[in-house]
Amino acid sequence: MFTELHYECEDIEDQIYPALLELGEIEEVIVIRKGFNEERDRSYWVNFLSEKCNFILDQRHYDFQADLQKNEWWEISNQPDKENAYAYSTTPQPLHTDNAWFQDSAEINFFIMEKQVAKGGEQLIYPLSRLVNDLEKKDSSLLNDLLKTKVVISKGDDKNQNITPIITLEDGGKIHWNYYRTLKTDDFINELCERFFSFLSNQEKTNSVDMLRCETGDCFAFNDKKLLHGRTSFETTGPRQRILIQSMWKI
Repeated sequence: MFTELHYECEDIEDQIYPALLELGEIEEVIVIRKGFNEERDRSYWVNFLSEKCNFILDQRHYDFQADLQKNEWWEISNQPDKENAYAYSTTPQPLHTDNAWFQDSAEINFFIMEKQVAKGGEQLIYPLSRLVNDLEKKDSSLLNDLLKTKVVISKGDDKNQNITPIITLEDGGKIHWNYYRTLKTDDFINELCERFFSFLSNQEKTNSVDMLRCETGDCFAFNDKKLLHGRTSFETTGPRQRILIQSMWKI
């Protein structure tokens, strides 16, 4: 489920452009090896995505205090003083989607691996169609509940809430999932979230979940509504030794 593009290749930008446009429909991850350096910095990629791809930058982010901010880029890095949040810890990050609490959330996540650790910190990828197939085979009742039960996903001051089934199959399928931000408004929804969280945890140990290793200077992008992603644990000896930069884009 990965398409790898290398900046050493001739006419690489002409290959990147159509590959990124396809993310509106497909569940693949586009990996751009050595796509980030002093010449191709953050500004370069903002210009490329906005001017070449005609994507619209969604600057909405919640900071560590869950206050809504507007920034072009969001840093995900190990910071011991904030390690109770997954974005700043070295612990495994469970499978999820980003910005599930926005009803009008951006489709495309674009990442730059500014600094990678020697061991660990790989991305976990679970495409939606594969997830649905696994649910049909292993727990069809859970799939039925995920399709038919509307939940409230919320963050911050509750001004941004998304009321939606966790999985929908219309328009090619979409998923909105964040265990910790889904409001457990009754016993049934609480049990539903626990069942799904447990299912995904078990699936991480199977071949259904792909592992993507990116090194310093690599970029990658995917459609946040077409797959779940997570992260393996990693080891560091100090703060900000692994730095992943993220931006979000509307098609």
